[in-house]
Amino acid sequence: MAAPFAASDILGSLPRPVVAVDADGRVTTANPAALALFGPEVAIPGAALPLARPDLWHPLARCLKDDAPTYDRLDVGAKTISLTAFPVRRDGRVVGATAICRPCAGEAHPAMEGRLRSILDSVSDGIWICDGNGAILDINAASERLNSLDAADYVGKNVACIVAERMVDRSATLDVLATKRQSSMIQHITKTGKQLLVTATPVLDDRGNVALVVVNERDVTELQNLRQGLQNARKVEERYRSELAELSLLELSQKDIVAQSPQMQRTLRTLLKLAQMDASRVLLLGESGTGKGLLAKFLHQVSPRSQKPFIQINCPAVPENLFEAELFGYEKGAFTGAREGGKAGLIELAMGGTLFLDEVGDIPLSVQAKLLKYLDDHELRRLGGAEPRIVECRVAAATNCDLEGLVERRQFRKDLYYRLNTFVVRIAPLRERREDIFGLAEFYLAQQNARHGKAKRLSARAMRQLEAYDFPGNVRELVSIIQKAFVMSDDDDLTEALIEALAGETPLDAPRPGPRPLAQSTEQASIRRLREAMAVCRTTREMAAHLGVSQATVVRKIKRYGLTRP
Repeated sequence: MAAPFAASDILGSLPRPVVAVDADGRVTTANPAALALFGPEVAIPGAALPLARPDLWHPLARCLKDDAPTYDRLDVGAKTISLTAFPVRRDGRVVGATAICRPCAGEAHPAMEGRLRSILDSVSDGIWICDGNGAILDINAASERLNSLDAADYVGKNVACIVAERMVDRSATLDVLATKRQSSMIQHITKTGKQLLVTATPVLDDRGNVALVVVNERDVTELQNLRQGLQNARKVEERYRSELAELSLLELSQKDIVAQSPQMQRTLRTLLKLAQMDASRVLLLGESGTGKGLLAKFLHQVSPRSQKPFIQINCPAVPENLFEAELFGYEKGAFTGAREGGKAGLIELAMGGTLFLDEVGDIPLSVQAKLLKYLDDHELRRLGGAEPRIVECRVAAATNCDLEGLVERRQFRKDLYYRLNTFVVRIAPLRERREDIFGLAEFYLAQQNARHGKAKRLSARAMRQLEAYDFPGNVRELVSIIQKAFVMSDDDDLTEALIEALAGETPLDAPRPGPRPLAQSTEQASIRRLREAMAVCRTTREMAAHLGVSQATVVRKIKRYGLTRP
């Protein structure tokens, strides 16, 4: 049986320098590699290392003092080495320390270390290797490029230094040492401005303690930039959509629609949303004369169907016995007097576009069942025809009557009512959106001036008369009054003619319209009333009498709106 190895045989076989000292700094052991590196000063057992090699003694002294591993770098001749010192314990006391040395990055390595170095430096991802105490053992070349650092400046240091130096705001290695679990994060490198995806993975020993931490770094700067660019592009798209919607509102206001009031602006925005999502069933509710037909055209014009037909049918105007033929069409010989070759119905004519059923509550009960079937499956059959046809179009309906009341009285089918009111848009009467009166009056007056080559105008007094009137006939009545005043006026100022027209619209036993009380005005109208009163009255008392409120109210509102006399 061969004799057992001696400790000196084992130390002598190690390629790395190993030096051990006792608690007083006297050399107890040094292998041949240490002798070759540090010289004969460490070869004599019992030699005082603080005197012989103070550079080697300092990390060992810290290890003895702190009773913890210590890491340092030493310059020995032309070489730079990394030193790790471990405390030696006996019976619970620190009796010495052992230093193990290795070449720093870039120094000559044994064959195996050389191959490992080649492998690490050939990887495109950055790699850091730390021990179980957070000491940096190695950094590959890719990580040097990604972090703009020199590995020799950090090997041997604790990884906490990269946070202390604000190279990064957080260390994945420290997270692993605290949790013993893999940790991933995005780190912003302050020196290079790069975004790195960092994953730190623990290597556990037999007792479940962290022996090593391997950190992988991948440059995701371009990916983060692409993601941010995509988010910015989406925000820009949303903003452009909103701006296009506002431009659509502006364009329509320059044509037929005036929307100065918040109620009307909300209505138009709702219709814009329904148009963009191409809603196929829309029910417009509002009093007679509020402009339901105009808003139905607006819905069509701002939707993807704008290039297709817009077909309108006024339901009360069609005789009951002809309603089905008008809506669904008929074939040759379907009834006496039928057109030779048949006729397409209004639904077919609206294919791909919008069919507007005005005053839908007046559709005959006999036709409602057939209309409901069409709304269910887009299939229709002409009167007298045998073959069904598939026709797709948006159906917008409008009414000024109480459809729910008609349903309760069995004058309108309940299933058709629920089919039509998928999206309901309520249009406020003109008396509830008085901010629109001025714009509407100016718009229709401009139409009359352009048509007849005149330059007639509305005075402030005339506008007060209009805004004080309740317009039971809504916009349609306003148009009628403007037209009547335009025709009856003998000069360019429509004030007197307008007052006469309004008197003709008011019952004989009702008082003539006058300035609208300030307390009933909206905020914008209140400001306008106050400014007009300032122009014609000398004192706040006169203004209060003119506006039908107390002097205190006038003073308070002038102060609130920051108004001053011209």
